[in-house]
Amino acid sequence: MRKLKAFNMVEIMIVVCLLATTVLLCLPVIFNNTKEARIISGWKKSYAEMHSNFEVFNVSDAEVIDTICKSGIEDKEKEIFKVISPYLNVDLSKNPAHLKSYHYKFKNGSQVPMQSMVFTKFFSYQENGNIVGFKWLDCECDEKVPCATVLFDLNGTKAPNRIGTDIFGIYLFKNRIEAFGSEFTNQELKQECTKNSNGMSCSEYYLRGGKF
Repeated sequence: MRKLKAFNMVEIMIVVCLLATTVLLCLPVIFNNTKEARIISGWKKSYAEMHSNFEVFNVSDAEVIDTICKSGIEDKEKEIFKVISPYLNVDLSKNPAHLKSYHYKFKNGSQVPMQSMVFTKFFSYQENGNIVGFKWLDCECDEKVPCATVLFDLNGTKAPNRIGTDIFGIYLFKNRIEAFGSEFTNQELKQECTKNSNGMSCSEYYLRGGKF
């Protein structure tokens, strides 16, 4: 009987150790899945807010942008941002100078070239602590040519700071906004939003229910 009990206790300890090891191995996966789900959920919420906000903007302040574009102001981007910032939920009380060292990359780790439509050094904090980047593109924008690019880093200054991973974006057109990659089909989005891609199409991919 003693031998049988001892043997059973050894078996129990082995099983407990195996279960503990399994849990420890699974924890990083569970944590990552939770983090990724939170980021996707946050992006969907941000996009919905921007869509609603810019419907109001087009009624209230779109003409102000046209006036700035037609003026002789040199730094049009800064003045335009002042008009658009409330619709981006920017917290003007937070000092954007703290973001001078902030930088980001594409999903695959490559640098964003300065000539890219998604390259900017103009960053501010949102009210929720996230980071928003803004780049004015063209005063001659229309329904097909975007007026501006807006980036949303849903992880703040924390790594990885990569487009398609924790950074997503929209183009501002006349009278509407569109997420990066909105021109692709579902199949194309799945092919484009991969680890080795630049991550641009991931903004639309996750809005349509895509997974990490």
